[in-house]
This record gives sequence, structure tokens and C-alpha cells, in this order.
Amino acid sequence: MSAGRKATERIVGPRLPELRALLLDATLRWRVKRAHTSVSENGLRRQALRFRRSMRGAFTPPFVNVERTRIAGRPAEWVSTAGASAKVVLYFHGGGFFMSSPEEHRPIIWRVAAATKRRVLAIDYRKAPDHAFPSWLDDAFATYEEILARGVAPADIVLSGDSAGGNIALALAHRIGTRKLPMPDGLVLFSPWADVLCEGRTFTTNRRRDAMFDGPSVRALGRFLTRDCDGRDPEVSPIHSDFRGFPRMLIFAGATEVFLDDARAVARRAAAAGVDVELHVHRHLPHVFPMFAGVVPRAKQAFDVVRQFVSTDAARNLQPPPRSTSPASPP
Repeated sequence: MSAGRKATERIVGPRLPELRALLLDATLRWRVKRAHTSVSENGLRRQALRFRRSMRGAFTPPFVNVERTRIAGRPAEWVSTAGASAKVVLYFHGGGFFMSSPEEHRPIIWRVAAATKRRVLAIDYRKAPDHAFPSWLDDAFATYEEILARGVAPADIVLSGDSAGGNIALALAHRIGTRKLPMPDGLVLFSPWADVLCEGRTFTTNRRRDAMFDGPSVRALGRFLTRDCDGRDPEVSPIHSDFRGFPRMLIFAGATEVFLDDARAVARRAAAAGVDVELHVHRHLPHVFPMFAGVVPRAKQAFDVVRQFVSTDAARNLQPPPRSTSPASPP
């Protein structure tokens, strides 16, 4: 087993927010944060429907190829750009385990495809309230097994996801390890919701700073999702995983989001288990900020980092990580 390491945390962005970041913050507070409904079966369905309507007509550039398919019994999309290799990014969209789809999350998925020059497979996994844990993880694991069965080498697979999808990617890595299957090459996570019980400090300290969520509403959703299971099960809250043997990780988070401590805890615990981890925390940008790269140009920087990470040969995972860095002052 590798010796413990220090996670590299990089604070990114200017100390003062640019105008577009301020406008995005105000828009999200008006359209998202104030629009949350009660956490109930009907409330979640209404919220999912509102999100679906808000994403209608989301722009997909003409150079992006989208091929709808089914894999492991679930609807899915292959998203790619010209010159894409046969290597795969297996992507899990966010949405609190109850809303969204590959199509609705395509604004981030196509940018991952363009940055990595890989085919991105995004599955429409089963969701609450019609389904409960471990439905979404079962779908993710069955998809990974099928990709392997189709002849894709584990070293040619990167797992990725945002928010709840980041949870699924981490939980999938945990299950892959417990089932003794070969691990993928890496994990790319955008604002992962890794602790469904929301025990991190930033669920309180960033409650007002977060433009999209507040701690109590996310905690209420977590209680709803875990009402019939153990919220500290690593397949439910992968923050509690034994990270030994996990692949290298690249993690992004916004400095003001309530989920920030989830990203930091995953990075810290994985590094302590010998995993090569790099965490990028962007000032003044929201939860899953790369989703808004078309609005705030600075968010595009994340995809440059993703490109470099994915193109790095897997063998470099065996090398010592760069020296940990710390900001001169809090973000």
C-alpha cells in the first residue's frame, strides 16, 4: 500500500469577484435557491419537472455528436467530438438523486468530451422518489461491467460526475474494489455530494454564501433519501469509504458552496490512504460551476485541467504528487 500523502489544494480565481460571477450569483439566488419546495415525493417531482422545463433548448454545439443508446438496461447517451479516441469517460449527472438526465446535463458533458477527446457515456440512472438506494449505484455498476465486457480496458476508463453524480462515481469505485474488479484509471469529480448526511461544517458556514442551496434543505433531502438505509454506508455516503486502492482523483468545488467540505474531506481521506489527489477550489463560483462555463468564462479553466489530467499516462499515478499548497488567506 502507498504511504499517506497530502492532498494538493489549489485556490483559483481573483480575490474580488468579476461582474459575470456576481450576475450568475444573483440569478441563481433568484431562480434556484428561492424555488426549493418541500422534500416529499410530490415536491421532488415538481422540482424535477421545473428543472426539465428550464433546460429545454439548452445549446449543444453542432460539432458535438450525440448518439442515444441503451446500456445495462438503461437509456444513455454517447457524447463525443471529432477525433475522439476509443477511450471512455463514464459520466454520472447530478440532480440530488431525483432529477435531471444526460440530456439536461449536456452543457457540462459535451465540454468534458471536448476537453478529453474521449467518448463520454452518460447513463440515465434510476432516481428517487420512484426508486431508492441502491438503484442508482446498481445501474452504475452494471454499466461499468458492460463496458468491460465490450472490451474497454480499465486503464482506458475515467469515472466522472457532478454533485450526486460525483457521489455515484465514488460509490462505484468503492463497489468495484469490494467486488475485486479492476479499477479505472481515474476519477474526475465536480462538487461531489459525498456525505448524504451533510455533516460537514460548510453546510452551516456557507449557508448564506451558497447561491443555490442552504444547509437545512440539503440535509432534509439527505434524510429523505436515507430513511430506509444507513447514511454512513460507503455506498450511500462514499466519504466513509476505505480509499486504499482507489484511482487518482481530480476534484473541483466552489469556495462558497455548502458542499465544499465534502470535496475537502474526500481529498484529505483519499490522500491519507495513498491516493494521488488534487483539489481545485474556485473563488466566487457556485456548486458545479463548470456547468456555467458558457456564462462565466473563468469556469472554462476547469476543462483545461481536466484535459491535462485525463491525458496524463496512468503510470504517473505511481509517482509522488506535487507538494501541497495552501492559500495565504481563506478563499
